[in-house]
Amino acid sequence: MSGLWGNITSSVVSRLATPQAPGKLQEHLDPHKTLCDVLHDLPVRSGYSFNHAAHGTLLRYLFNTVYCRAEWIPFLLPDDEPVPLPRDAESWAWREGGEDRVYSLSQTQRDVNAQRLEGGKSPTRPILRGKVCGKMIKRSDRTYTCRTCALDSSCVLCVDCFRASDHEGHEVLFNQSYSFSSTCDCGDQTAWKPEGVLGCAHHPRNPPDQPPAEHTRDFLTDYPNIPPALIQSIYQTLAIVLDYIIMAMQFAPLSADFGRLPADEVAMRKPEPTTGVARLSRGNGPWSVVIWGDDRHTIKEVTRQIRDACGIPWEQAEEWAREVDELGRKVIITTPDAKLAFHVASMFQQIDISVCLRPAYDTFREEVAGALLSWVLDISHSAVGLDQDLVGRLLWRALNESRREDTVHGGTGVPADLYDLAQNKARRIDWLLMEDPRFWRKAKFDLRSIYSRLYCVDWEMRRDLAVRLTHNYVRLFEHFITQDRELDSGLLFGISYMIFGNGPACAYACRKARLFDIVLDVAQSWFTGQARAGQLVIPPEDVDRSDPLTIRIVPEQFPAFRGKKGGTIFGHIRSLLRHNETQILIGSNPVMFNRACQLLEVFCGMQSQRKERNEHVEFEVDWPRTFTFLGDLAKASKELGESLRYSDKPHALLSNISNVGLRVWNDIQLNSNILDPAKYSKPRGHIVHNLFVPGSKTTLIENDMMVIDAFSFHHYMNLLLAEAYKAMGMLQWRRIEQDMGDGLEVVPVTEEIVLYGTRGDQKELDKLLLMEFPLQKHAILSHIRADLWRKNGAGMRGQAHHYRDIQNRDATIDQEFFFLQASLCTIRPLTFFSALADRYGVAEFFSLHTDRPEVWDDPQIEPRQYVQILEDFMMLCISLVTDQSAINGWTTDQYTRKYIVQVLGLGPLTFSDLMKKLPEKTTDGSVLPFLVEMADFKEPTDTAAGSYTLKSELVESIDPYWRHYSRNEQRRAVDRILDHRKKDKNDDTLILPPPITHPNPDGPWYNIHHWMSEQVAHEIIHYAVAHCGPIANPEAFPGLEYVRTDESMPSFDLLLDLALQLIMLILSYDAKTFSLCSVQSHPISGSLSTFQNLWLMQTTEAFKPYKAKADYIMSIIVQNVPEAYMREYHEQEAIRKQAEAAIPKPDARIAAAERQKQIMKDFAKQQASFAAALLDEEDDMEEDEVEAVPEETYGSCIVCQEDVTPSHTGGLLALFQPSRIMREAVPDRDWFEESVLAPSSLDQATRYHRYGLETTGEPLSTDGYPAANHRFGVIVSACSHLMHESCMAHYFDATRYRHTQQVQRHHPENAARYEYLCPLCKSLGNMLVPLDSTVTRLKSPITARAASLSDKIREVSSEGLLKIRESAKIWDHHVETGELVPWFSDCSFHTVSLDPTFRREVKTTAKMIERFRSLVRPLSEQSQRLRNRKTHMYVPDDVIAYTVSTTEIALRGLPTTGQSVAEQVPETSMTLIKKLIGLMQLELDLYFGPRWDRTALRTAAIAPDLLQAVIHMAFFAELTRTMLGINMWIKRCLSSRTNPQPRSSPPADPGLAEALNLFRGLKPIMRNLLRNNAGPFTDTENVLSMVSDETLAKIMYSHTLPFLRRCAIIFYSVAGQYPRTDPASSGCEYARLLHLLGIPEPVPVLSNPQATETPIVARWLNQWAMQGRVVPSLEYPGTYELLRLPHKWEDMMNRYSETKCETCGTRPNFPALCLFCGALVCLAGDCCAEGEQGECNIHMRSCGAVVGLFVDIKRWLVVYLYAGSGSFGHMPYLDSHGELDISMSRRGHRQYMHVGRMDELRRTTWLQHMIPHLTARKLELTSDGGGWGSL
Repeated sequence: MSGLWGNITSSVVSRLATPQAPGKLQEHLDPHKTLCDVLHDLPVRSGYSFNHAAHGTLLRYLFNTVYCRAEWIPFLLPDDEPVPLPRDAESWAWREGGEDRVYSLSQTQRDVNAQRLEGGKSPTRPILRGKVCGKMIKRSDRTYTCRTCALDSSCVLCVDCFRASDHEGHEVLFNQSYSFSSTCDCGDQTAWKPEGVLGCAHHPRNPPDQPPAEHTRDFLTDYPNIPPALIQSIYQTLAIVLDYIIMAMQFAPLSADFGRLPADEVAMRKPEPTTGVARLSRGNGPWSVVIWGDDRHTIKEVTRQIRDACGIPWEQAEEWAREVDELGRKVIITTPDAKLAFHVASMFQQIDISVCLRPAYDTFREEVAGALLSWVLDISHSAVGLDQDLVGRLLWRALNESRREDTVHGGTGVPADLYDLAQNKARRIDWLLMEDPRFWRKAKFDLRSIYSRLYCVDWEMRRDLAVRLTHNYVRLFEHFITQDRELDSGLLFGISYMIFGNGPACAYACRKARLFDIVLDVAQSWFTGQARAGQLVIPPEDVDRSDPLTIRIVPEQFPAFRGKKGGTIFGHIRSLLRHNETQILIGSNPVMFNRACQLLEVFCGMQSQRKERNEHVEFEVDWPRTFTFLGDLAKASKELGESLRYSDKPHALLSNISNVGLRVWNDIQLNSNILDPAKYSKPRGHIVHNLFVPGSKTTLIENDMMVIDAFSFHHYMNLLLAEAYKAMGMLQWRRIEQDMGDGLEVVPVTEEIVLYGTRGDQKELDKLLLMEFPLQKHAILSHIRADLWRKNGAGMRGQAHHYRDIQNRDATIDQEFFFLQASLCTIRPLTFFSALADRYGVAEFFSLHTDRPEVWDDPQIEPRQYVQILEDFMMLCISLVTDQSAINGWTTDQYTRKYIVQVLGLGPLTFSDLMKKLPEKTTDGSVLPFLVEMADFKEPTDTAAGSYTLKSELVESIDPYWRHYSRNEQRRAVDRILDHRKKDKNDDTLILPPPITHPNPDGPWYNIHHWMSEQVAHEIIHYAVAHCGPIANPEAFPGLEYVRTDESMPSFDLLLDLALQLIMLILSYDAKTFSLCSVQSHPISGSLSTFQNLWLMQTTEAFKPYKAKADYIMSIIVQNVPEAYMREYHEQEAIRKQAEAAIPKPDARIAAAERQKQIMKDFAKQQASFAAALLDEEDDMEEDEVEAVPEETYGSCIVCQEDVTPSHTGGLLALFQPSRIMREAVPDRDWFEESVLAPSSLDQATRYHRYGLETTGEPLSTDGYPAANHRFGVIVSACSHLMHESCMAHYFDATRYRHTQQVQRHHPENAARYEYLCPLCKSLGNMLVPLDSTVTRLKSPITARAASLSDKIREVSSEGLLKIRESAKIWDHHVETGELVPWFSDCSFHTVSLDPTFRREVKTTAKMIERFRSLVRPLSEQSQRLRNRKTHMYVPDDVIAYTVSTTEIALRGLPTTGQSVAEQVPETSMTLIKKLIGLMQLELDLYFGPRWDRTALRTAAIAPDLLQAVIHMAFFAELTRTMLGINMWIKRCLSSRTNPQPRSSPPADPGLAEALNLFRGLKPIMRNLLRNNAGPFTDTENVLSMVSDETLAKIMYSHTLPFLRRCAIIFYSVAGQYPRTDPASSGCEYARLLHLLGIPEPVPVLSNPQATETPIVARWLNQWAMQGRVVPSLEYPGTYELLRLPHKWEDMMNRYSETKCETCGTRPNFPALCLFCGALVCLAGDCCAEGEQGECNIHMRSCGAVVGLFVDIKRWLVVYLYAGSGSFGHMPYLDSHGELDISMSRRGHRQYMHVGRMDELRRTTWLQHMIPHLTARKLELTSDGGGWGSL
């Protein structure tokens, strides 16, 4: 090689080996020559391994081109604050925190700028005023969209720009990007409305009086303050770098080459077909193995294969696998050993990983090219001399120049797909665009970012970039279809968002480079299958109208319809057609318009279908293939038609309309080959007689819709013609008359211009041809609704549904409806409605005698279906009159208001449901202003979403006959109006039609209503009313003989209702004409006149529902008909009214009394009959009755429904589950403040909600409770249902059998853990709590006179002395610390029972207890580490006390109505606690038996009479324990002397003063007790001095209050009341509980040496000092909260988007937060898994025991986990409309926390232990496959 890339000299090599500081390095050499030499020699010097050293060397010499002169550095970095520059290779590129890092000039400048701003100095990076942000949005990045300000939904803001702008009060959407395609549009004037917020604090708009800066191509002129040498140096460096990148990547593999490995070593050593290796070195190695990322393999699969292939540790393999996933590719190995390289590559090929085995030289240069791209991106964002655009302009100049010739033909030469570029000496940017498929994910993203940076520099670059895209569009599309493996990484998919989203740039490219024509050519070639040798035929072959073998779209054969990838081009077409700039261009350029028509015409008539009549064909066509593109094609047709509004002259508009009209006419005439002549036939005319008008003769197009040989939903030229007609309506017709002649109207325009002046006798027929397909569409849709397409109706129904779908409706059926309206203005009404009736197949209905059966005689249609079609026909007639939106040119605001009224008129709707019912044109902008104006919002509740209801003043504006209503919706609309009137006490049932809005009299559609004055209108009404006679006399129905036996007679109710509605509309337009026609006879129909039929309805009971309408119509007719015609009618009406007046009206009160009397009489009869039957039954029972003593019953068994009694005993269904819900106090300063702020009363609504993540000032460290401070225990929860023990055995056996039969299912219960589902409520359970009472006689805990503590102590002592032998015997069954042996978990009553005989007598109870023990025993062994005890679990402490504690915790801070804590406990929980205490008594029965004297065993469980005294003593023991605990806790929290972090203040605490008084003076008491009785407590004084008296009193109060609450619950559960029944005085909860429990206040007692409790406390302290001084732990005294979440969901998303997992050190693909402690974990990630256990399950064991509650941040779900099972739930967040956004769908509405739902999650789901039950119930409803343990 020679020239720029020539061989490096030995002198340069020696100098490269000696590192020197930048700025002094090789100043005597040309730095660019040195850079070229380094780039050439770097592969060999680095051993073909692109490591950090090689990367650092590369960056060093790149930056040396700008740092080489000391006088240049101040233009890059400020000289007043010198910034140290990297000195060695390790400073340029290094690895830190598991990530590769490199020196970045732009980041250095940003850091320096931030430091200067903090120091009050001038910035080095000025604000980008008038610039576009252009930040590239990566996949999963967060974006904002302001619908109030944005022009369309594609306009987005990055997080930084949104936070720096003001969109307060706007409709803002927040979402995440699902591709690498979009860029931030902040500052782009083409993206935001003129009145919207343009720009932010970083990119403010230019002042109105300041024009944008202009730049010339002369950089020396534009930048006089920057050294020209520096500018030249940067430019030369960029040119060298770009040439190297292009040269290196031209030999890179395409995706089609992945996996093509050589067959053996011999093949490996053959020269590569495309390589940059020199000829003599080819095939000699070394080789590199490269794997590419894909979506087919998981991280774990790739890691395993890397480990096995390379023999490296799992951790390193996993790091490489993640690099592949993040960057897109990874060089796995570089080796000269051909066998090793082939073996490694083959290992990856085994599992179909994309792998390449190539020369290491090529691979190394590709890695260098990727690093150079990153450098170019960095330097393009850097400022030079305070100008941030200079480098961008230099880069664009370099890109727009050709490559150096000596860099083109190296290696094996230019590959075939790039050969044209070399021949044409293409620009560098063209080379980069064409080489894009060869890059990998990271490099592609860098390229997109570079293009985005250039796009944002100025307008010239923007338009030039659009031109370059245009020149390369064809090949880019081919690459996108064939080479790009990832949709969103394709260049055409990504860069098109920037180019096609900019109207001015698109218009410029259309003018200068034919962008519009090229895109259309590509679309036509692709969808018509025109490709040769893998390349599209451009320009495509046109549709030859004379060639029968013309190219026609065949969706089943062409690859374009096999996937959605090619549909991207429709997005480009629609983008071009949407912009005003391009619409103006197309509208004024007939050639461009004609080209678009050619493309749309190609799709017309595709997938034509025939109506099957003989055999049943369910799936005759694969219609979804074409309907995938139907919406885009239809909308493109509409948008193309809208461009005609910008025609500069009326002649041009009419010429374009004529072009479209003739295309439609030629297609249907088969003059073109668009429609397949094998399926379609040439239309013929036929004459119909006497249709509507007697004696009439009308020529129509012959086409029987009952026998259809070819029909297609794809007629886009008709849709285009409809929109063109709308454009014609925008013309000023009076001005056209002046230009084109007087008397110009729409009829001659259609005949002479649109149809090019057809023959006179053909004019009407040709106009019918234009509307043939829209008319067919309406008729066939009616037939489909009437179920006439039965043989192959499934596919047609699906197509009809999609065609009329709300998202497509505006561009499909609405367009065709408007065309029918326009045709009504151009065709004689008789001809129009005759064609309408003929297509609907109801012509005989309007021409034959109404009593003739032949009307209904059709073998293909039943009378019921006939009536349904007639209803649709009448509904269309009504809609032609009432729906004037298109005719009158409604604005979008008018459309929106109409739709909101009609949609909300059916009832309240949530916002999402409402938006689903609004067309696309109404939802492009913000709908909120309309909803505020027209609807009332109902706030969401804990269970119901928010909804919108139409305001009452708008209810009367609902049109029940809106054409988009179904029949059911019409009835609902009528009911809504009538209900509204009833509320206003208005009994009027007549709903008048909306007033008719007349079109502009100077417009083309001025005659749209004229047909209502024609005879045809009266004939339609006459026949419709006449045929409704069977309503009064069903037997007289002429078609009765044609009604099948299995079918009911058709209902004419709706038909008559529609006819009356049409009459009222006609009367509102021309009452005089219709009134006169209505009294005329109609002999041909054989029916009465219309007037007579209406008169009959007034007087016939069968027509009573229509009387209001009939009366109204008759009143109008009578006013407009001469009196002579009405004489008889007035006479009959007078007689009828006199008769009605003569009938006495019943008194409502008397009638009501009579009805009530009759009801009571009937009831008395039934009561007497029942009593007699009951007496007879009792007499029969008395004869055989044997006197029996009633047995106590606990309730009924839910399995057998029999009573649960002591003789047939059972238990309470309950779940025994481990837990770590109890929280110990955290020795932390901020948590100390949380305890101090705990409310004084927990039995009142003292809880207040706080938001987290520092969004409202709360300390971040207190958001979640540390997992290490959770205490282990066991919770027992019950569902209140009972079951016999024997029934439980059978039920559990059935459960286990079900598990054996459904082995593939993940069952909701685990039989190995004895779990079952409650048959009734589906709660999870695993034990039965016995309901029987102990055999030991117990004394009542309530006594007539409350004894003092000293009296109770003496009483117990006396009993012990009287039975000293029994006492000694009992104590043999205690351990040394006082616990009873039977209550330890390892006690087995089978072997240690002292009375086996009694145990066998109560074996049923023993079974229930043994089931309980079988759960406790293994858990005790497994939980020793969690419990920090080596002993077995003690049931009273670890189970029952823990359950009581959690019950009390769940009640903290709840609003009550003056109830104490025990009275707040639910009845089921109270019963459970009582039965658990009874369980302890029953265990003693099993252990000792009934014959043992247990008097000395005076525990509260078996001696309730001592319960109050035990509570008294326990309270002071708790005080003693708390004093010891808080002494050490205060020391740990406050010894650092740090100030607490700021936090919000809680609400005012009214009981705080009384709470502090309770423990006022506690400090000296504590000082005395701890110093004198607790051993050498030398630091007591110092510890107590750290807190004030008030703080110490509050801490002591808060930490002992929960104990009092639990004591109250226990006493209340045993006794059913408190020891004292007199009401306590109001005040703090502590004082009230002391009073109710009969406990004296602590401070006076402990300060009195004579008190009974004082010496006891002293002895306890001495005992504690002698037994090891183990500091007791403290509980957290406040309300238990889940992790504090922010008010807005986006705050969490933004915070954790870049946060790494602490376990694996990577950013999780699906991050999850533990709602207990706030830990960030990887959800379902392989990185942190241990075997089959995912990190969520691993973390759950140490945090929540067997339950877990996590937030899936990305998918915005709550994850519930329970012991290997799980389920998902909704987050307690709602949008501003009160709705859930399930799984964060793409609606994008900002989510705000709903405090009620959050509290429901906290209290009901978590604190009431519902997670196991919730997961079980959800799993029961599905056939779950499991895998929850992997989360």
